[in-house]
Amino acid sequence: MNPLSMSFDEQRDVNYLQFDPKTVVTDLQKAIPELDLVGLVHSRKWCCEMLQCITIGSASTESGNDELDDGINLNVTARELGTSSSLYLMAKSYFDLREYTRCAHHLRNCTSGYGFFLRLYALYLDGLKHRCDDFVDVFPDTANNQRQATTKASLDNTWLIRLRTELTTSEKTQPLNGYSCYVYALVLKRLGLLNEALPYFVRTVKAVPHLWSAWEDLVMLIDSEQKLHSLDLPKHWIRNVFYARCYVELHKPELCVYICKELTQIGFHNSTYILLLQAKAYETGAELQLARTCCEDARTIDPYNLDSMDIFSNILFVLEDYHALAGLAQKCIEIEKYRFETCIVVGNFYSIRNDHARAIQYFTRALRMNPDYPAAWILLGHEFVEGKNHAAAINAYREALDLNRRDHRAWYGLGETYEIIKMYNYALYYFKEAFALKPNDSRYSNALGEVYERTQKLHEAKKCYWRSYCVGDIEGNALAKYAHVCDHLKDEETAARAYMEFIRTQELRQVKNFTEFSHAAEFLANYHVKKRQYDQACSYARKCLEFPEVKNAAKDILNKITGLREGQQQLKDKELSQQQTSAPAPTAQSTIHEFDSSSTTTID
Repeated sequence: MNPLSMSFDEQRDVNYLQFDPKTVVTDLQKAIPELDLVGLVHSRKWCCEMLQCITIGSASTESGNDELDDGINLNVTARELGTSSSLYLMAKSYFDLREYTRCAHHLRNCTSGYGFFLRLYALYLDGLKHRCDDFVDVFPDTANNQRQATTKASLDNTWLIRLRTELTTSEKTQPLNGYSCYVYALVLKRLGLLNEALPYFVRTVKAVPHLWSAWEDLVMLIDSEQKLHSLDLPKHWIRNVFYARCYVELHKPELCVYICKELTQIGFHNSTYILLLQAKAYETGAELQLARTCCEDARTIDPYNLDSMDIFSNILFVLEDYHALAGLAQKCIEIEKYRFETCIVVGNFYSIRNDHARAIQYFTRALRMNPDYPAAWILLGHEFVEGKNHAAAINAYREALDLNRRDHRAWYGLGETYEIIKMYNYALYYFKEAFALKPNDSRYSNALGEVYERTQKLHEAKKCYWRSYCVGDIEGNALAKYAHVCDHLKDEETAARAYMEFIRTQELRQVKNFTEFSHAAEFLANYHVKKRQYDQACSYARKCLEFPEVKNAAKDILNKITGLREGQQQLKDKELSQQQTSAPAPTAQSTIHEFDSSSTTTID
C-alpha cells in the first residue's frame, strides 16, 4: 500500500473544494487587469501563470477550436498578438519583472505581431543587462581595465548580430510593424550603423507616434539643422517636443525656449518635462539663474520627481550654491538612495566639497547603473583630472564621445587634460572640435588662444582672444590676455587700449580678476610714465597697491614719478632763473616813464 495514500474518510477531512475550470478562467481574467491596475506585479504574474496552465489544459480537451483563440479578450485579435492571449499575458508579466530571458523563451514560437516584438525587445534588454553586469566586473577607470572592457564589449556584440539577422529575415517575409521597427533601429544604433538606423526610427514614429522613446533615440542621430528639417516626420503634436529636444542638442537654446513657451501657453504649464527641458536649454545658453528657476518650479509641481535632477545639481554646482546642493542631495537620498540621478547629485555634492575620491565613487556607481549616459562619464573625467589621474580622465572623456560625438564638454575635457600633460598638439585638436560645436562660447576660444600662446603662435592667439571678447567673455579675462599678446608683439598702443578697457569693465562690474587686473594696472602705470603722463600713471600705480604681488613695484613706480616730477620742477625753476638773469636791466628813464604812465592812469 502506498504510504502517502489516504482513506475515504481522510480525503473527506481535507475539505477540498470542487470547482468548475471555466469559473477559474473567468475569475483569473477579471483579476489580472485589476492587479495590473493596482501595481501588484508578482500576484499578477502568478495569476497569469495559472491562467496559461488552465487554458492550455482546457484547450487540449476541446477540439476544433483555433489554436491561438483561448477565449480571453484583450481588445486585440490573436493574429495581432501573434500568440494566445494567456501566453502573451504570462510573458508580459515576466517582462514587467525584468525576467527577460524567461519572457523570450515562452514567446520563442512567435514570428509576428506584438508577441514577436516583445520577444525581441526582451532579448535586447537582456543583452543590455548583461552589458551592465560586465561593467560592474570590469569598470574602465584605468587604461588596463579600459582595454578589458572594450574587448568584452566587442565580444558581447554577438547578441546584437543575432537579433539583426532575425529581424532582417523576418522583414523579407512580412513587413515589420512599428514596434518591431523600433527594436531593429535600436539594434542598428547599438552596432554603430547610424545611417541605417535613421530610416527605421522614422518608420517607427510614423507608425507609432506616441512612442516617445523612439523620438528620444532619433534625437541622438540628428547632427545638423539641415538634417532635422529633411526628415519625413508625421504631423503630430509630439513633433514639437521633439524639435525642442533637438534644438538643445544642436546648441540652439533660444529655439527650444520658444517652443517650450508655446507648449506652456496651450496647456502644458504643469508639465515637469517641459520645464526641465527649458532648464536644460537655459543651461546650454549659460542663463543659469533662469535654468535654476525652471528646475525649482518643476520640483514644486512634483517634489518626488528625480528625473533630470542631475542637471539641476550641475546648475547648482556651477552657481557654487553649496547649501542648495546639499539640500537637493539629502532630498534625493530620502526619495531613492540608489537611483541613478541620486548618485549624480551626491557625486556633485562631494565634488563641490573637494572630496574627489567620494565623488568618483558615486559617479562610478551611477555609471554601473546606466553606462550609456555621457554626462556622467564627463563628470567622472573631471574628477579624475582633479585627482591627477590623467589616463583615467582621458578614458572617461572618450567613453562620453563614443556615446555622443556632439557633446562639446567631452571634447573640451580631453583638450584640457592634454594641455595639463603638455601635449599641446592633441590639446589643440580637441579644443578645435569643441569650438566647432559651440563657436559662441568664449571659454573655448580662450582655451584655443592659450594653447596657441604656449606654442608661440601669437597672431593666432590674438585672434582667439579677440573673438572671446566679441562673443561675450564669460570668464572676463579675454581682453587682458589679448593685451598681453599685443605686448609680446611689441604693439604697446593696442595693448594699452585693451588694458584700459579691461580695467574699466572690471570696475564697472565690481568684479576683479586679481592677477590680470594687477598686471594690467602695472602695465598702464609704466606706459603712462613713458608717455610722461604722470597723473594717469599715479592713478594706475595706486590701483596696484591693492595687490600684494605688485605692491612693491607700484611703490617703485610712485617713487620714480615723484623723482621725475621733482626733477621736472627743478628743471623749470632753473630755466626760470636763467631767464631772469639773462634779461636786460631797465633804464632810469624808462622806469620814470612807466611810473608816470601808471600814475596818470590811476588819476583818471
